[in-house]
Amino acid sequence: MIEAVGHEHLGEFFWAVEQVLNHSGVLVMEAITTPESRYETYIRTTDFINTVIFPGGICPSLHALVDASYKWSTLTLEHIDNIGLHYAETLAEWRRRFNGSEAVVRRMGFDDVFMRVWNYYLTYCEAGFRSQTEHCLILVFSRQGNRSLIPLSEARTVQQVKALSKEEIDAWVH
Repeated sequence: MIEAVGHEHLGEFFWAVEQVLNHSGVLVMEAITTPESRYETYIRTTDFINTVIFPGGICPSLHALVDASYKWSTLTLEHIDNIGLHYAETLAEWRRRFNGSEAVVRRMGFDDVFMRVWNYYLTYCEAGFRSQTEHCLILVFSRQGNRSLIPLSEARTVQQVKALSKEEIDAWVH
């Protein structure tokens, strides 16, 4: 979770990745990012996310990520996908399932405060992605000259994964 790294350590993150990445390896990362137009103000403020969810963390801008990767490593940005609107739907579904499992959560010993914090977190993030004031990016970096990358433009199909049944969830939780 690059959000937990913090603005001051983005360069060190890319340096460390380069040290351990195989020559033909790739770094595929998901990053929740802040638009560049708000980034300089954002890194000097505190909010719910960087105090409660990722203490000391920050949702970097795309420019901050790319700049850090180029200054601290020889990794090259190969591809970007913005899945923010899809992620908003994912968060809505997580919230629906979380609230649908309230009895299970409470049996685990969690209280009203926990329920409210998680509902706020999921709703807060969903609103950010729906309004596009936050983005959810998939970034692909590789070493310069890496010829092992698959063509990123090839047609792909995604199979929907069957949702777990209540019995499967209960067996996993208990």
